[in-house]
Amino acid sequence: MYRHKKHKEHKRNHNLPKDQNEEYGAEFYPTRNVFYSETTSDKSHASGIVIGYVALFFSLFSLFLMPVLFGIVGIALGIYSVTKGHSTLGYTAIGFGLFSVIVTIFYNLLIVLSAIL
Repeated sequence: MYRHKKHKEHKRNHNLPKDQNEEYGAEFYPTRNVFYSETTSDKSHASGIVIGYVALFFSLFSLFLMPVLFGIVGIALGIYSVTKGHSTLGYTAIGFGLFSVIVTIFYNLLIVLSAIL
């Protein structure tokens, strides 16, 4: 069977230097083992979600009762939830907890300053 020679015009030119003339298509498609690791289990995933919801509960509950205590607990559990990989729940709990603590501190400071002046 006759094979014709390709001309230089038909060759793909990636404008790479001569010493970097290697294939690069394999890096664009990750293999299956990148997405799945054997160390994570369903129990750790479920516990992270539960911790996230508990943190959110404490942060929202801190808006109504003992804001500094429950706010700090919600912030701490929110940080733990973020480290477990549930960033949406964790950051939401951190935000509500910070809001509760900051508003409570400034509100009490405003009351004390208005009593003095």
